[in-house]
Amino acid sequence: MNDSRSDRWSSLESPQAVADAVQRLRQMTSTRSEQQAMARWLDILAPQPGQSLVDVGAGIGDMSMAFARQVAPDGTVHALDLAPGLLDCAGQRAREEGVAERVRLHVGDARDLPFRDDGLDHAFCRWVLLHLPDPERAVAEMRRVVMPGGRILCVEVDWATLHVEPGDPEITQQIVKANVDRQVDGRSGRKLPALLRSAGLERLSIVPVTARDHQGDWLSFLESRLEVAIEAGVPEKALFRWWQSIQTAAGQGTFHLSFTQYGVTGMVPPLTGTRP
Repeated sequence: MNDSRSDRWSSLESPQAVADAVQRLRQMTSTRSEQQAMARWLDILAPQPGQSLVDVGAGIGDMSMAFARQVAPDGTVHALDLAPGLLDCAGQRAREEGVAERVRLHVGDARDLPFRDDGLDHAFCRWVLLHLPDPERAVAEMRRVVMPGGRILCVEVDWATLHVEPGDPEITQQIVKANVDRQVDGRSGRKLPALLRSAGLERLSIVPVTARDHQGDWLSFLESRLEVAIEAGVPEKALFRWWQSIQTAAGQGTFHLSFTQYGVTGMVPPLTGTRP
């Protein structure tokens, strides 16, 4: 776990930082594996027409837009993010995709949601908790704002499961470690079940989804890890040779990348007994 308890996603204040974040998010969410994963999360949470939900850490709004189409014609999706610049992008997308009347934008912290108790049907977060030093607070907040019987879906990647071929295995391990350490908690995926149980959620369902790339969709991501590895002390010459082998394999069709993310759903306990 990152000893600094913060990472680059914890503060996106400058225009350049926001622009870089938008570019990275667009690259990742446009990959075939991530498109398939997002479709899976949409099917699992399956909000119904007329329902309301919060997309915590909505970013540029990929999932918010999809949810907005599912809750049509009169449901509501609350897209919340700490970075106003990312929400500006999400708002523009909502207008372009014709769902702006169903998407409400909120600048806010996952650990202090601006919604009343028991007011929403569902809550969702994706690749958010790994950036928080106290993810239990965010899960507790989602439980607070979701009504009894409503469901919460949290999705987190476990970056320690990243595998890349070819390349020097020792250098690959160093790159993976540097990437894990880059996050506040790069192993957050495996911890989701315990987090949701600790929040008192019931009927947990755990769905692992493994991304597999043989066509180079994730090469931009891997290239960005070179700088991370250099900052962690991995020798540049060794990294250069490693990266050359990756590029060669990608050109020959022998490249492989995979990692696993976990989607964990839990239900807010329904009310029992008879109200006075």
